[in-house]
Amino acid sequence: SARLARLADEERMPHAMMLCGPDGAGKMALALALASHILNRGSFKVKGTRHPDLHFSFPTVKLKKWNSEYKPVSDDFIEQWHQMLQGGPYFSLAQWMEAMKAENQQAVITVGEANELTKKLSIKSNQGGWKVSIIWLPERMNLECANKMLKLIEEPPAQTLFIMVCREPEKLLETIRSRVQRFDVKPIDTAS
Repeated sequence: SARLARLADEERMPHAMMLCGPDGAGKMALALALASHILNRGSFKVKGTRHPDLHFSFPTVKLKKWNSEYKPVSDDFIEQWHQMLQGGPYFSLAQWMEAMKAENQQAVITVGEANELTKKLSIKSNQGGWKVSIIWLPERMNLECANKMLKLIEEPPAQTLFIMVCREPEKLLETIRSRVQRFDVKPIDTAS
């Protein structure tokens, strides 16, 4: 994390990065701290998870009330997401599925989310600086979404930073992996 802070301070941040590691390694905590560092101009204090230039993408499920054509987007579950993050940045996909009341569905990031993110990032940043997109479990993008995200990462809007928080990077499209800078996050050893 010191290396990432130094890259941010020297303005040598890659525009797309992937934080990889097992559950509990602190990837999301690091992603939030980095986003806060960039959006709050160097103050490393995380000011909550709500910031007009901070965008979250994450796996979702389709609720029964939606028609079969509907492609869920992260904003459909944004309140549950913020509640989850308020409990701390250490949570698993199983806990997230429970928060969404997902029953036994597959959680994926749909092309609807890629379209939504493209729209959000094309708008000028709220505070005239950077926009940060945190993508949690990008390996859960379906193929249509992954291809659209690839295009977004290849031709990013100005002053946009993508932070992918990844558990199984080998499941991500090789073309995406080749365009992001990978940082491996090791779990903090708590054994005494």
